[in-house]
Formats: sequence, structure tokens, C-alpha cells
Amino acid sequence: MRKLILVLGVSGLLSLAMAADKGLILETRVSETPPQRITLQWTSDTNGEVDVWSQPVRGKISRVEVYHGVSDTPTGGTYVVSLKTVNGLDVLAGQGAAVASNSVVAYGFMVGVLYADSAGVTNLYKGLVANEKLNLDISGVGSEKQGSITIYVE
Repeated sequence: MRKLILVLGVSGLLSLAMAADKGLILETRVSETPPQRITLQWTSDTNGEVDVWSQPVRGKISRVEVYHGVSDTPTGGTYVVSLKTVNGLDVLAGQGAAVASNSVVAYGFMVGVLYADSAGVTNLYKGLVANEKLNLDISGVGSEKQGSITIYVE
């Protein structure tokens, strides 16, 4: 059973705490000036997993940063992070398959569209335009570990 707690403060700061079947997140949004910064602070369940949905994300996702807890680092050498759309598209394009437990990781170029125009020129559109909830799925971190994911949206 999911629980939702809404806290609205000044300066465009919005925080939501959500519990799910696997883990817990506290979602904070700062949107005074672009890009909007959405932070998902997570705590794993006793099996070392997080599987929760964010509130709707609207805009072009330009960067995602993955942090682990400072005093509560993941148990193994690596852990798995995915951030998926409702249709299952991983925003990180599989780059979160082996996140090092002792580092902070930033993904600047994740999912994009590669296409060729009528003149045969190949173009690359960087970023993913989202207008939906995102599923944060983390595994292999150990029991009741903490960290955060920061999503930058333009």
C-alpha cells in the first residue's frame, strides 16, 4: 500500500514522501529558474531494493546524477540503477547497470534519437522529452541503504 505525504514550502520547493512495496523515496523539486531539479532521495528495503514511481516529470531530461549515502554506502562493489518511463524505456540507456559503490556518477547524454535527413546528413537529438511518471528501480545496494538521484529537466 502506497502512502503519500505532501509538503509545500516557499521558493518553489515541493517535497513528497512516498512509500512503496520496495523501498522509500522523498521527492524534492526546485524550479525557480530552469533547469528544474528533481531529487529522489531513496532508502532501500531489507532486500536491498528500491522500486518506486516519481510524480510526473515534464520537459527534456538533460542530466541525471546518482549519489549513494555518505555514511551508508552500498554493500557490494557495484549496484544497478534504472530510471524508466511508463513504457519501459530506460532514461539512462543501460548506463546504470554497474554503478560503483564508491563514486558519484553523472549521466549527461543518455537517450537520444539518431536520424538522417533527406540529404543523407545524420543528426542526433540529445535528451528525452518526458511527460509522465518515472520508475526508479535500484538493486544490489544492501539492506536499508540510502542515496539519491537528481534529475535535471529543461
